[in-house]
Amino acid sequence: MVRISVVIPTRNRAADLRRCLDGLAECAQRLPVGLTLHQVVVVDDASTTPDATAPARDSDLPVVLLRNPDRLGAGASRRRAVDVADGDVLAFLDDDAVPRGDWLTVAAEVDADRPAVTGRVLGFDAGLVPRARQARYDARYQGLREGTPVDFFACGNGAVLTSAFHGVHGFSNEGVGGDNSLARSLGRAGTPVRFHPHLVIAHRNGKGWSAALRNAWSAGTDHPQRMTASDLLAVARNSAVGDDPAVRELNRALGVLHALGRLMPRSREEADAPEAVRHDPGDRPAGTPAATTVRGGTR
Repeated sequence: MVRISVVIPTRNRAADLRRCLDGLAECAQRLPVGLTLHQVVVVDDASTTPDATAPARDSDLPVVLLRNPDRLGAGASRRRAVDVADGDVLAFLDDDAVPRGDWLTVAAEVDADRPAVTGRVLGFDAGLVPRARQARYDARYQGLREGTPVDFFACGNGAVLTSAFHGVHGFSNEGVGGDNSLARSLGRAGTPVRFHPHLVIAHRNGKGWSAALRNAWSAGTDHPQRMTASDLLAVARNSAVGDDPAVRELNRALGVLHALGRLMPRSREEADAPEAVRHDPGDRPAGTPAATTVRGGTR
């Protein structure tokens, strides 16, 4: 029996979390014999609204509910979750994602030859910021086929063998884009993350203008490799992706902001980091309390 542990960080998004868990429940019902949803580790990142984790408490899924006493961020929350997760496969979702009905089944296809996969994101909300983000996702997937090695691992839509995850010591970076540190580690180990086009989620792409700008800058400053001035000029030329002028110019601006963040000084350790498996053009903006199990999990 292959046991799947799903990791979901959340903060103040009760409606999103409920939609995510409802989608996951449908996935669990479709699992074939030999696969089981072992646990769903939900980490509340110090939410300030009283009902933020009500969907997790009300769910019939095997939820393990953790709460951070202070806000740590999604990356640190995921790291805390994997310390608790004990399934054979670690599958990662964001709270604003809805997995397709076969998502768990596809996630469980990881094995020793292909220990980590990441898949496609499809936006379901409207507006300029969501459309711009979807255009970046689409640019990322262009030319990728099933099994293509990639240098990104989307913690909103990815799965990895637990043994492989711990074998490379998990995430080395908790900042924006820190999930890609796993891809770099696995690539150096000779077992790169591979693209799986059938691992699909629907995603609420839009978080507002301020979040888009903040994430673009933070993804740059948190990136392990510093960008050169000539690279910045290339970004200005190449980051304008999308199907209409407004989308293209927003993506150009976010790409330049990301690049400016990458121009900031790096530590010696970061500067010495090796090149990734494949350049990812879409990754621009892109005393602890005990666990609580609910509905057959830990309370």
